[in-house]
Amino acid sequence: MADLSGKNLILREMNQKELHALWRKYEPENSKSYVYDEEKVELLYQKSLEKADWNPMLGIFLRNNEVIGQVTFARVVFSEARCELNIFLATEAHRNKGYGTEAISLAKSYARHQLGMKKIYAEVSKNNIRMQIVLSKCGFLHTKTYKADMPDGSDRLTFVCIL
Repeated sequence: MADLSGKNLILREMNQKELHALWRKYEPENSKSYVYDEEKVELLYQKSLEKADWNPMLGIFLRNNEVIGQVTFARVVFSEARCELNIFLATEAHRNKGYGTEAISLAKSYARHQLGMKKIYAEVSKNNIRMQIVLSKCGFLHTKTYKADMPDGSDRLTFVCIL
């Protein structure tokens, strides 16, 4: 797979070392505590290799090659040309700088041109206002709300983007 380059970011496959580096520095956006678990990350890496053809996972890299986040394409249905997009930036230092918006724009291009998708879904907690704004900026529309369906008890919002 070719790298997808933007103004500030590159989306590309992560190697084992890069995935571990990402999860070592991960800071949850909410108040939940997080402890890096090498074995869990290793399992995540092995599973990502097994599912790479139908559930791609890409790293979000700054131009200096520092990994700062992850994009995953889940629930890919090739026969219906649709998938679900999951994204996160690992640290607060990388949030609110336009990186999420740029990463989603690159991910949309990847979904359309590499995977052949015509529709992308994204789900977000009602409490995650920042991601709702980013999705809206990137052409996603809020289409459905599931009451109290998130692990934190908040509503789950579904957004969709037609490519």
